[in-house]
Amino acid sequence: MIRIIMKKSNLLILLALLIASVNVSAKKGDKVPGYVILNGGKKIQGKVVIGSITDNEVKCVFFEDGTNRKKTYKPKDIEGYGYQEDEINEIGKVESKWVHFDRQKVDYPPKMFASTTVFMEREEVGQVTLYTYYIEIRDNPKRPYKYIYYLLMDDGELEKVEREDYAGTVRRIFKDYSALYSRVGKKDFEYRNLDRMVRDYNYWTVQQHDPDTYKVAMKE
Repeated sequence: MIRIIMKKSNLLILLALLIASVNVSAKKGDKVPGYVILNGGKKIQGKVVIGSITDNEVKCVFFEDGTNRKKTYKPKDIEGYGYQEDEINEIGKVESKWVHFDRQKVDYPPKMFASTTVFMEREEVGQVTLYTYYIEIRDNPKRPYKYIYYLLMDDGELEKVEREDYAGTVRRIFKDYSALYSRVGKKDFEYRNLDRMVRDYNYWTVQQHDPDTYKVAMKE
């Protein structure tokens, strides 16, 4: 009987920890630490209200530190913004990360009647900077969003990379790193893996190891 009670007790503790962990993850409507960068470069600290995937691309709801006044910024108003959120990592631990958005110009709005000047989520930074951009798909309830990658070159050119023809585009960009170039299009080097490929390419541009040897960069 004691053994059974112990098992039930352990199960309840595990369940409580699991619920607590789930509740830690940031979600839509949460007010979290953040910042905005005004036109001209001034950075203001405060709290950002997390929106939906596409809401985050069309506006930033912000409370400056020391005030209770809500201000809503659109992409024309500021250069970008960011916020800190907690999430559960792949081993079940809670970790904090910063999510950053920069103002960019696109050819298609993220949702109906929105502007094509948007906030785009910055995923990787380096000689090549990677952005992820989401578009609402209203006629597909099972997959309500489509994502598209954009690459910002060190010369300031922003290049759209679509799933259908991504291999040719990224091979051209990664051509000097032969170990990566030769893997594009193979297993684990597909469109969905572009964030890791960009991270590994940027690592190579800094380390300048043998271009025929593939090395994996640690994710920060």
